[in-house]
Amino acid sequence: MTRNRLLTLVALLVVAGLVAWLIVSRKKAAEDTDATPTAIVTMAPVTAARLDDVATAYGTVQADPAGSATVAAPKAAIVLRVLVRSGETVSAGQTLIELANAPGSELAFKQASDAAAFAKSDLARVQRLYDGRLAASDQLDAAKKASADADATLTAEEKQGAGHATQTIKAPQAGIVTTVSAAAGDHVAQDAALLVLARSGAAAAKLGLQPSGQYAAGQAVTLRPIAGGASIRSRISMVGRAADQTTKTLDAIVPLNGASLPIGTAVEGEVVTGVHDGFTVPRAAVVFDETGPHVFTVAGGKAHRIFVKVGLDHDDAIEVSGPLPAGSQVAVEGAQELQDGMAVTVKTPGAEKKPGEDAGK
Repeated sequence: MTRNRLLTLVALLVVAGLVAWLIVSRKKAAEDTDATPTAIVTMAPVTAARLDDVATAYGTVQADPAGSATVAAPKAAIVLRVLVRSGETVSAGQTLIELANAPGSELAFKQASDAAAFAKSDLARVQRLYDGRLAASDQLDAAKKASADADATLTAEEKQGAGHATQTIKAPQAGIVTTVSAAAGDHVAQDAALLVLARSGAAAAKLGLQPSGQYAAGQAVTLRPIAGGASIRSRISMVGRAADQTTKTLDAIVPLNGASLPIGTAVEGEVVTGVHDGFTVPRAAVVFDETGPHVFTVAGGKAHRIFVKVGLDHDDAIEVSGPLPAGSQVAVEGAQELQDGMAVTVKTPGAEKKPGEDAGK
């Protein structure tokens, strides 16, 4: 091989090596570029707003005392059958309880009946004497009064069911049986409570409030069943002024405004006690992880993490406080995948900004 051919071969090998090195270098650079994490996000502004001060309280649904009726025994009796249970819905006129006369009530009815018959007979006798001028007018008046009193006593006994072996107690109104105080075989006195009937729709939540002085009748309340269900918007109708000796809380009554919740349902109440100025961001903008709640702003094409304190939800927004002036932009869609310093592509309605472009502060 001549010297010229050798030099040419060496030159070709050098050129081939340079080309191969350039190809590998470009491929590696492309791979490094592709490996750089990039996220696509949408942005939303931090909004200044007038926000509610909200206090949370818990309680249960109970029958509204104003819409409840206590069904009592009309006389001393023995309970034969109780035909309803606590929590059952009944219609007006439905039979609730069957009673039998107690021995003492039978005796009282017989005495009243005998007294009425005797007074009537005595009045007839005195009337005959008076007609024959053998009795004075005051004697006739006394006999008339005695007869009227005896009749009134007998009528009262009859209204109470005396004179019948059994008696049925019917519902005075449609509603829900909230309490049953009697059972078959019980001997009950006259006017003893047998059950409590709450009028349909007359239910209210009783919340336990901390005695802080910030609560008053008329404040707006949002009720939510603990087990889940639709929210109920109402207002406090009454705040007690004596703390419960066990819970040390004040009772507050909140009408259900016609909503149908079973008696005894556990509820949570959010009571609006005032207003304040604050800032909100979309709920999806706040990232909750082991580092603490935070949001991301974007500047210079990169995500910047900002830690915040969170407050209450306000529909689809959440209250936040931190170094976030009103009008600044935070990442919303895609925020959950961001890391501090990650390259970001901001998706806008008209176009997308590439990494390295300023997406706003």
